[in-house]
Amino acid sequence: EQWGPDESNSSIPQLKGARRFTFEEIQNCTKKFSQLNYIGSGGYGKVYRGTLHNGQLVAVKRAQNESMQGGLEFKTEIELLSRVHHKNLVSLIGFCFEQGEQILVYEYVVNGTLTDALSGKSGIRLDWIRRLKIALGTARGLDYLHEQANPPIIHRDVKSTNILLDERLNAKVSDFGLSKPLSDGAKGYMTTQVKGTMVRICIYILLYLFTHFNNTHI
Repeated sequence: EQWGPDESNSSIPQLKGARRFTFEEIQNCTKKFSQLNYIGSGGYGKVYRGTLHNGQLVAVKRAQNESMQGGLEFKTEIELLSRVHHKNLVSLIGFCFEQGEQILVYEYVVNGTLTDALSGKSGIRLDWIRRLKIALGTARGLDYLHEQANPPIIHRDVKSTNILLDERLNAKVSDFGLSKPLSDGAKGYMTTQVKGTMVRICIYILLYLFTHFNNTHI
């Protein structure tokens, strides 16, 4: 199943800042999904590191059979993801939808997950100033999803493994596979209910950062 070149404009994803990759391009950039490029796996599927022709590093998420969507649902998801742009959110680079594959291509975030940083696995030392910066960045990213995205998006799987750290240890919220767009009817209700969301999220994340890991990792 795929969108062919002769299909109507209404059936082809209307993307903003994201591109369509062929499966051959995906295979080339991941060296045919080499185990050397394997990063990890999640609810959506396996994730691989890839290198595009221009040298850009990307994270390639390949859907497992049990997480496959119908063509319309996949189209809707990538249209939604392509409209989300914020410095504290992982950006969608593109997608692949052919040869029975559903693949999402994201920017590659070099310092891995917040979980690895807090546990000491990544070797990154997080003092309290850095932890505060990460908490604020995460809150800003989630606040953007709740308040400024169109339609608003509720991320339903916020956890430290879904918060990535870039080269300057800025937080980038990832994994929108479990996110939920709000309908127009729910938007007004949501605006009322999440007023002050950024402050509450920031407090929650700060409590997590200050209480779940001891000072040996500071």
